[in-house]
Amino acid sequence: LPVSFRHLILPEKYPTPTELLDLQPLPVSALNNTDLKELYTDEIKSFNPIQTQVFRVFYENKDNVFVGAPHGSGKTICAELAILQLFKKNPNGKCVYIAPLEPLCDIVYEKWELKFGKKMGKCVVILTGETAVDLKLLAKGQVIISTPEKWDVLSRRWKQRKHVQNVGLYIADDLHFVGGENGPVYEVTCSRMRFMSTQLDTPLRIIGLSVPLSNAKDVGQWLGCSSQNTFNFHPNVRPMPLEVHILGFNITHTASRLDAMAKQVYLSVLKHGGILRPKPMLVFVPTRKQTKVTAVDLLAFAAADAQPKRFLLVEATELQPFIELINDETLKETLSCGVGYLHEGISENDRRTVERLFDVCAIQVLVASRSMCYILRTHAHGVVIMDTQYYSGRNHTYEDYPIYDILQMIGKANRSNIDEDAKCVLLCQNSKKAFYKKFLFEPLPIESHLDHCLHDHFNAEVVTKTIENKQEAIDYLTWTFLYRRMTQNPNYYNLQGVSHRHLSDHLSELVEDTLNDLEQSKCLAIINDMDVQPLNLGIIAAYYSIHYTTIELFSMSLTSKTKIRGFLEIISNAAEFANIPLRQKEDVVLSQLNEKIPNKIPNAKFSDPHVKTNLLIQAHLSRIHLPAELQSDSDEIILK
Repeated sequence: LPVSFRHLILPEKYPTPTELLDLQPLPVSALNNTDLKELYTDEIKSFNPIQTQVFRVFYENKDNVFVGAPHGSGKTICAELAILQLFKKNPNGKCVYIAPLEPLCDIVYEKWELKFGKKMGKCVVILTGETAVDLKLLAKGQVIISTPEKWDVLSRRWKQRKHVQNVGLYIADDLHFVGGENGPVYEVTCSRMRFMSTQLDTPLRIIGLSVPLSNAKDVGQWLGCSSQNTFNFHPNVRPMPLEVHILGFNITHTASRLDAMAKQVYLSVLKHGGILRPKPMLVFVPTRKQTKVTAVDLLAFAAADAQPKRFLLVEATELQPFIELINDETLKETLSCGVGYLHEGISENDRRTVERLFDVCAIQVLVASRSMCYILRTHAHGVVIMDTQYYSGRNHTYEDYPIYDILQMIGKANRSNIDEDAKCVLLCQNSKKAFYKKFLFEPLPIESHLDHCLHDHFNAEVVTKTIENKQEAIDYLTWTFLYRRMTQNPNYYNLQGVSHRHLSDHLSELVEDTLNDLEQSKCLAIINDMDVQPLNLGIIAAYYSIHYTTIELFSMSLTSKTKIRGFLEIISNAAEFANIPLRQKEDVVLSQLNEKIPNKIPNAKFSDPHVKTNLLIQAHLSRIHLPAELQSDSDEIILK
């Protein structure tokens, strides 16, 4: 078919990355404070090249700053410099640190509770998601750690909350997640903080941290950073030199491809982990089940080479006391031969024990499931990524890992104070090799998805009276990353041109459509075709952070005569449960569960996440024992 390029508008060319200057590394004494120097004596002696280049901007200025640098570049220390600058100017200042995922927040909280809490006497808190508790934590906290979702709930009512207004430093880490599935919430929270600062005319410093981005200039402008304070380094300027090998497999069937990759994983561990001087190697696999399979495969290959314990780096007697602490029987067996494995179902106690053994090089190999890349606190000399696809139950197909998952995995190859270099082996389908060669060695492009899910954010702003008419809704959008990207990549956002009129018409249409949907859902009323006023359903939805279609469903379906079966059906059909994960062959287990619950679902479609939600809610209420994976899904449902 012929394709017309008549209306094609190419995106703006990306600016060149920031040059890494050849500077003398700054010693920690550059902090000019003996007490602050003590914070880093056990960690580093001098700042790395990237930290040295941005040191004065972070530690001696109060300007907004964006830094795009590869994983393992020490961006967290850059954030710490900004916090130290805040406390230097205002000992009672408040800082909010945002990370996109809870495990990342937990890791930073552990580190900062020791550094800023115990050593500096500051109150470091991590938000819980319970609004009443979080308001108390916000009141007393000086370093507040949160996910975008939790901060969104607290910051929505910033006009009434003095403690939100008193924040002097806002650090947004891993900003590349703005281009991901939950990116719109992250985008809105950052935009709101800038908007709040200008409305109150109070100084708020914003720090953005990310992997290198091809459109970093737009991110910097969105955050209010000047061009001099937008640092976007090339991915190859990692302080620890990284050697990446990409190996392709010409097998499309996933299970067969994983079988074929097993031997290559073993050979990669031997080649890059070393034999005479073994170094720790981390292997990432797609699923929980595959962690155990790969760990056993590695030991089988080692046994075939007549060296069954080649991955065990200490005497068995030294390891035995730690193995006795482990609850998982298979894990005990693999650990005794020097291979550990971790996935989401492994208990906290077992995970910490395995990580400790890996950290001290008692075992050489650790196999982890894909999502553990954000939970693991450990680093290795080398990383092997075994395949780059996972099964998406929502779409009933195999999908590629998000690129930032792979960047996070690669970032685990980084023992900065021990090794002189790091290794990574990426195993993928042949057809994907060119893609990874491009995006692993070039800055990452990100786009906004806020235009697809504006309704709940608009509703929240209408309830708090930040938006009181359609013009204010348009003005509100001008603070977003979406607005910055619309003119730079117009076709991506369905704009037909880049003139002011094209942009104005598109924003007006977006606002009209969104507010009309909210009016139809009875969340708000539009008066005289211009002003907007919140209604009861909208107020309830904003207060409890409920999706606007969910509150409409509840309003239309719930009556005084609704029975328990009806309640379960209505609740489980909420939009919030549309993304509950579905796994291969799970329908068999769900079918069996349907026979055990009190309110059986006739003609159930077990590939529907809402049906699964209904079953798991009933299982929870009936205290039915569930397999580990279903139990984690059940916990997620109950938390929502």
